[in-house]
Amino acid sequence: MAEQMLADAGLDFVERGSAQVVNEWPDLDLAVRALASAGPSWPALQEAGHERFADAVREAIRPLSTEGLGVRIISEFGWIMGRAPGI
Repeated sequence: MAEQMLADAGLDFVERGSAQVVNEWPDLDLAVRALASAGPSWPALQEAGHERFADAVREAIRPLSTEGLGVRIISEFGWIMGRAPGI
């Protein structure tokens, strides 16, 4: 799909790959605060309010929390590179 989007935009496919991102926090509360501060959380915060949002995020990430070690979330993001023809 991403390659088709490049083609639709008049770009030639160059390369694709992925990157791993690791986020770590000392406890659930700080993890929830950090995740609430991220831009993509804004619509959910506006719709649900901070308390409902925080409760939902806390429950979702609880399995990623280890007592005495904190919370660790490993995410993988894909990327694709295109180039204008002739460049």
